[in-house]
Amino acid sequence: MSSLVDIVPTVLDWYGIQYPTYSIFKHRPAVKLTGKSLLPVLQKEPKTGWDVVYASHNLHEVTMYYPMRVVRTRQFKLIHNLNHKMPFPIDQDFYVSQSFQDLLNRTRAGQKTHWYKTLQEYYYRDQWELYDVVNDPGEVENLAQTYRKLFGELKDALLAWQNVTADPWICAPSAVLENSGVYKDNPQCLSMDNGL
Repeated sequence: MSSLVDIVPTVLDWYGIQYPTYSIFKHRPAVKLTGKSLLPVLQKEPKTGWDVVYASHNLHEVTMYYPMRVVRTRQFKLIHNLNHKMPFPIDQDFYVSQSFQDLLNRTRAGQKTHWYKTLQEYYYRDQWELYDVVNDPGEVENLAQTYRKLFGELKDALLAWQNVTADPWICAPSAVLENSGVYKDNPQCLSMDNGL
């Protein structure tokens, strides 16, 4: 499995260029690439090391802000909807599409949508979504409450990746990351007391 974070390491490897060492913020560790070069994979199928990918999404366009973090294995995908209390936004061109207009009109009329979820379920997603993408490719059944052990393992892996990438959303949605001032040497997730 590969993802977009593998593109820069691949291009650098292709041209024999080392990734530069730099920090974005003072007193912070150097920025590291989390992807891997795809060149070795093109020559020989790997036995291990390519079984997990991570994804980060903040917005699609300015009116479609909905931060999410994802870890995906060959069989499972865990999605963390960071702003899960906010409705999932709709792109302007999708809004005017016949498909969405049909869903919207059927919902307004109190009719069945002939879709696997209601419009409200589409808008308001669970904070955590876990899917078996092999046996449920349509991602219909959220297994986050059923597969608690797997959920915990994938959640820990996602959190570790967020640490490595210095993700500012690492504490969201229930806390805010403080990593400056008195917290610069010991960053903390400070509760926002928002009930999440």
